[in-house]
Amino acid sequence: MDGGMYNGQRGLWEILGTEPTGDERALKRAYAKRLKVTRPEDDPAAFQELREAYEYALRHAHQFSAELQEQGQAEETAEAQPASLTADMAKAETPSAEAAELWGVIDDAAQDAPAELWGVIAQEQMPPPELWGVVAIDPVQEAANLWQGCLALTRHANASDVLAGILQDDAMLNLDVREEFELCALRYCASAGYDLALRQALFEQLGWDHDFSYLARSHADLVRGAVQRYRADRSFAHFSDNRDSYPGLDCIMSQQAPSAYARQLFDQKFTLQLCELLQAIRWQHGEMLAYKLDADLFEQWEQAVFSKRYFKQTALASCGLGFVLHFMLSGVISVAGLELSNAGGYASLIGFQVLAFLLLAMNAWQKPAPAYAWMASLREELHACLPALRRHPGLGQLGWIMPFLCLALLLFIPAPAAPLRITTSLGLCITALLAAKANYALLRGRLLACILIAFTATMVFTLDRTDTGLALSDGIMLLFCMQVLALRSMTGLYVDSGGPAHLLPRLRAVWMIGCTIAFLAIHLHAAPAHVLGAVLFVWSCIGMLFAPFELNWRAAWPIAITPAAATFLLASQLGGPPGQAIVKLSAVLALSVLYFTVRHLYLQQRRSAQATGLS
Repeated sequence: MDGGMYNGQRGLWEILGTEPTGDERALKRAYAKRLKVTRPEDDPAAFQELREAYEYALRHAHQFSAELQEQGQAEETAEAQPASLTADMAKAETPSAEAAELWGVIDDAAQDAPAELWGVIAQEQMPPPELWGVVAIDPVQEAANLWQGCLALTRHANASDVLAGILQDDAMLNLDVREEFELCALRYCASAGYDLALRQALFEQLGWDHDFSYLARSHADLVRGAVQRYRADRSFAHFSDNRDSYPGLDCIMSQQAPSAYARQLFDQKFTLQLCELLQAIRWQHGEMLAYKLDADLFEQWEQAVFSKRYFKQTALASCGLGFVLHFMLSGVISVAGLELSNAGGYASLIGFQVLAFLLLAMNAWQKPAPAYAWMASLREELHACLPALRRHPGLGQLGWIMPFLCLALLLFIPAPAAPLRITTSLGLCITALLAAKANYALLRGRLLACILIAFTATMVFTLDRTDTGLALSDGIMLLFCMQVLALRSMTGLYVDSGGPAHLLPRLRAVWMIGCTIAFLAIHLHAAPAHVLGAVLFVWSCIGMLFAPFELNWRAAWPIAITPAAATFLLASQLGGPPGQAIVKLSAVLALSVLYFTVRHLYLQQRRSAQATGLS
């Protein structure tokens, strides 16, 4: 049963796309498979050839089955006999010319056997359709009956199993019936009232998940509607199965107005998440919005969410800013030697609270566009004048670091005049605000902790206010700026400022040597205490650029003993540094930076030794 070319004609089995077989069900499956790629509107000649070959194979299936069975028995007999007899039997059992009709090809015209038995369709006139076993049916009515039966069965059984059985029905081998059945299914899926399980089974069993182009050519509107509804259900199922991953989804699907969730919308984090969800549904899941959600209610949610500007976080920030401004004013007035009365203190607190609320509310609802534009133009002018700022963003931090260092050095002046003290205190307040603004993203979630640490540490260093030269407000601002500098250094301030990374080991070694010399100079009274304290403070701030800080309890717990260590190192300074909080603060800062630097070098050396041992 050769399926190759013979006498210029294609073999029967090549047309059907299957191996020689006498199984009618196998022939039906092969025919149905070829129908998907052989459409009458695309290639009428190929379709006619396929149809005739299929009907011919069905008529002679019993002959093919018998012939294949005989061949199998002959092969088994040949394998069981000795090799010497196999050749003789093979020669004796060579099929004669009279049995050529069972070989599946068409012989030449000299053979006497009928052409119809050779497995291909001869070129002569075909017999009437009634002789082929074809019964004329109404495809529309037949497909409608099959579809109604499918709907009835799926009410009580699995839709996928029912549909698989219907597709194996003999009637579905008729191309017209199958097309009409798929058209019924397409109308069903494009309508509003459908069963999800049946619709899913239709898309899977009929192959619509992968290709529906042959239907779109003649039923584009139905295909578009069915596919859109299918995608809408898929999107809806995805969101429903992953509710925990989409905060705010319950609000949108609750079919309630945004006013019912006013309390939740007052939370900034929740509102931002809801905003992202609304944008995703609008631009990525438009089918779900069209078929599964209320479009008008969805627009109300968009207006409520996108127009929200003031949140409870804004109110809390306003309250905190008001207290900070009041504290700064009180600190500056205290440095000046004045005291606010009770009425003045309350008035200052209330006034700064109102001012803070107004400022943040105005910025939330209507940002000062001219001010932002002026700052943007100023930034561009600075980048044009100093191209290094664009190449190295870390240099922008010098805008508050340099003023901070200069103001900190003024604190080391013994017995400063009142105007100088007021100027220093006011400058430190402004510098602290600039540091918080420039590192807002870094301080989010850490701002309150930094303020509490600065307050606690300042209380330790200013327990005795007599002759300390350091007011409480100055100490808090100073320590807060030092914490911000440490946090900023952790993110790579040295590299961001354009410093070469390969020089870090040498710079750390030089810094440790300089720190040792500074402590030795203090011990030997090589210079006045306030001068050595100022030098040690500046040297410690420089060392913070190189120190790899680790802000966790496992690594940072030795910092708690640095005040005691500083007191021990400065004990020989009778009447000097121990009585000056700012000098002691410099020593504590230097010891902290020295600890982190030495710890990093030790860990680096240990890792290098372990790697060498493993290799």
